[in-house]
Amino acid sequence: MEQKSLFTKLGILFSKRERRYFVGLLFLILLQTLFDFLGVSLVLPLVNLLIRPENLEQRGWYRLFASLTPGLDLNGRMLALVVIIIVVYAVKNLYAIYMTVVQRTFVIRSQMETSACLLDCYLRKPYSFHLNHNTAEIVRGINNDVSSAYAVVSNLINIVTNALIVLLLIAYLIAVDPMLTLSIVAGLLLYSVVYALLVRRPLKRLGEESRGLWKTMLKTVQESIGGIKEVKLMGRERFFVEEYRADADQFVRIYRRHAILFGIPKRLVEFLVVGGVLAMVAWKIAAHDDLSTIVGSLSAFAVASFRLLPGTNTVNASVNNVSYYMPGLNAVCQTMAGDVQTAAAAELRGEHRPADHRRAEITVDHLSFTYPEAEKPVLCDVSMVIPAGASVGIVGVTGAGKTTLVDLILGLLEPQAGRVCFDGADIRRDIPAWQSRIGYIPQNIYLADESIRGNVALGVRRDRIDDDQVWKALDAAQLGDFVRGLKDGLDTEIGERGVRLSGGQRQRIGIARALYYDPDILFLDEATSALDTETERAVMASVRSLSGEKTCIIVAHRLTTIEHCDEVYEVRDGTVYKRDKNRE
Repeated sequence: MEQKSLFTKLGILFSKRERRYFVGLLFLILLQTLFDFLGVSLVLPLVNLLIRPENLEQRGWYRLFASLTPGLDLNGRMLALVVIIIVVYAVKNLYAIYMTVVQRTFVIRSQMETSACLLDCYLRKPYSFHLNHNTAEIVRGINNDVSSAYAVVSNLINIVTNALIVLLLIAYLIAVDPMLTLSIVAGLLLYSVVYALLVRRPLKRLGEESRGLWKTMLKTVQESIGGIKEVKLMGRERFFVEEYRADADQFVRIYRRHAILFGIPKRLVEFLVVGGVLAMVAWKIAAHDDLSTIVGSLSAFAVASFRLLPGTNTVNASVNNVSYYMPGLNAVCQTMAGDVQTAAAAELRGEHRPADHRRAEITVDHLSFTYPEAEKPVLCDVSMVIPAGASVGIVGVTGAGKTTLVDLILGLLEPQAGRVCFDGADIRRDIPAWQSRIGYIPQNIYLADESIRGNVALGVRRDRIDDDQVWKALDAAQLGDFVRGLKDGLDTEIGERGVRLSGGQRQRIGIARALYYDPDILFLDEATSALDTETERAVMASVRSLSGEKTCIIVAHRLTTIEHCDEVYEVRDGTVYKRDKNRE
């Protein structure tokens, strides 16, 4: 992605509508530049009018102005010019305020849209991607990298805006005093090019280092808060704080180096411009020239410097910032450019189920799978048949590959060989359609800091939730009576990760969620392994009540969990064996 041009990266970053908006924004910036230039260029005629009125008839601009104001004397024309300048500056600054609003609105709106697009990219990436990437890396991408990408956009806008006004002012000053202007411009140009070449690589390296630190700091926060119970019981608060502070201190050092490189151009540009003008004055004094001849030029440079110095400084600083924030833009564009498939199929999934509720057998046919960078396969040449409407248990020791087998059947992982079929058709022909038939209950139920309604119908907009279906799912999970007894019923807030519910209640919420769309197939992936025996019996009773209605696939450690299953398979030594369900 680094080898691609900046325009290509912006093309990836912006949508078609945003690209059109950006072009229009450049046109508005051109108008702003003309307003700025007009405001500066009107000051020199006023100065000449004030200090050398006797030579005005020789100046073309005055003859034109006089022809437009025939009824005014010299004082009247001076007053008219002052009024014109006031009006121009008023309009110029009002337009500048408008442009500030337009630019910042464009940047923040586009930034939020890109963040949403990046979240969409990450959510649609295959499950294997998430197995190999830390959550902190994804959060950094959505937040910090997108902010860096639009810092590049903001600085590019600053470069265009200020470069245009600087070029116009230089052309204006060349007309006033060619020798002095060209000398100063040559010095500024030489300095800017040399400085940019010297600091570009260091700034890019600092930007990459800051990205890495953001990831580790986010990771520290997530790990410390995510495991707050263990952290407090083990007294590890200081460890995480010190880890965070160490990274934060390093980030401060990087930021300080960036601030130094960022601040140097401003001071040197000011020295070059002011020093160049004063050098001209000193040369005139040493040559005993009439200083009144350079008053107009000095006035022009003084007025132009109000925009020339900040403009030049902004261009240099923005060029440096583009180098610093470019790693973030590269990361965002790499993610977005690599995610160009299957948007439409996944867009509305989860808010509907297929009209046909077919009960058909699931066939696992000579399935093999090896994790990336693993030396040997987890599963090799696995075959099994799950009858329609049956309850099938899958057992095996820890690490045998039970969850991997389930992930392959779910369609979350893609096998290197073999296939999984439903009703004779390979599930990979239409993964969304296959997964729309599935209800999944994991060992650790994810519960949002939401109401019971919002957790059962997770990911469905509030105005689209079917309360009747929620109650039906809760009743099937044997949690309906408990919820009806609560003061707020379905609106009861359960707290982050369901802290206000017991373990069994959390699992039943998971069962209700899996049943909300009335799936054909139910997967329980060690869903009761963390529960006590009594709670497990109650949860499994909820599952057994669905026996015959749905195909149930139950992964478990305990044999008591699968004692009521119709068939039992054992995962062992990379393959699957059908076993006697009554064997202990």
